[in-house]
Amino acid sequence: MSSGLLYGLGIMSGTSLDGLDICYAEFKRNDDNYFKIINSETFKYNSKWKKKLSNIHLKSNTEIEKIDLEYGKLISAKIIKFKNENNISNLDFISSHGHTVKHKPPEYSIQIGNGKLIHELTNITTINDFRSQDIKLNGQGAPLVPIGDKYLFGNYDSCLNLGGIANISFEYSGNTKAFDICGCNILLNKYSKIYDKEFDKSGILSSKGEIIPELIESLDSINFDSVEGPRSLDKEKLLKDNYRLIDEYLTNKNGINLKKTGYNILATIVEHISNEITKVINKQNNLKNILITGGGAKNGFLIDQIKRKLKCSVIIPDEIIVDYKEALIFAFMGKLRLQNKINCLKSVTGAKMDHSSGNIFK
Repeated sequence: MSSGLLYGLGIMSGTSLDGLDICYAEFKRNDDNYFKIINSETFKYNSKWKKKLSNIHLKSNTEIEKIDLEYGKLISAKIIKFKNENNISNLDFISSHGHTVKHKPPEYSIQIGNGKLIHELTNITTINDFRSQDIKLNGQGAPLVPIGDKYLFGNYDSCLNLGGIANISFEYSGNTKAFDICGCNILLNKYSKIYDKEFDKSGILSSKGEIIPELIESLDSINFDSVEGPRSLDKEKLLKDNYRLIDEYLTNKNGINLKKTGYNILATIVEHISNEITKVINKQNNLKNILITGGGAKNGFLIDQIKRKLKCSVIIPDEIIVDYKEALIFAFMGKLRLQNKINCLKSVTGAKMDHSSGNIFK
């Protein structure tokens, strides 16, 4: 390891299935507030992998174990390609979140992307499986990113990530609080496919629509906010709730022009997302500003609706932070794990203690 500095790769794949994010960052051994992103890249999934990852929660345990190894090989190949293309010589560790298959706290949380295999194929110290230990300690195994928000982005009052699912972290009475708020890009991406689009770029599609009163009422009535304490959204439950309401609306309106109604569906989803986010943030009177990252930060229409309703100021950082903040933080979690420092906070996961989580292969 380099004297005084640690160099790591953070690997992340989110619910939006945009691709595999890789972030190469520099950290200081004795300064947990310092970071520098040196290189980053997203390797888009081909249609085969998109289909495989979107359906993996339906597979048997035997099939999942097989895909775990296949995905480990894919991650390894992309790491080697990234390392060679960027002429990376200083690399102390790989910290891989992998891709979530099933998240069912308090029983289990499963991510694929075999850490042992990644280590064997790259010959680089690898850390993965950051969630299992937290669940064994009676936590939710999520959220994990708030440790990075606390140390790397602590100059902001709160951090909002607009990924597949929208989630937030902030300091409250001396403790870090964080939780999932609602579905975000995972909803917008699904219904953008009405127009043969992978996502609603800049919010152009949703900005053409009008809010559907009966649909916004039913979406906003899913009272997830009433759940007390640490919590994380179950993607499968999200599919059953939000998708069901939207699809029921479309079914009941049999004979409507889907191409025309699609704009209204997307506009209503944006309204729902902005309603849920502002409901949470405006409750916290101590928040003067909020840092917004994730793919949704590039959706101008969504950001405009959030800004319009929020009491605090909104900050959109440089694009590299917007795109790679989560991958960066997983690299940071790996750095903390190697130093046996706390990287999971009981105040956000509900675990019985703060702890240093992740399996190390070296």
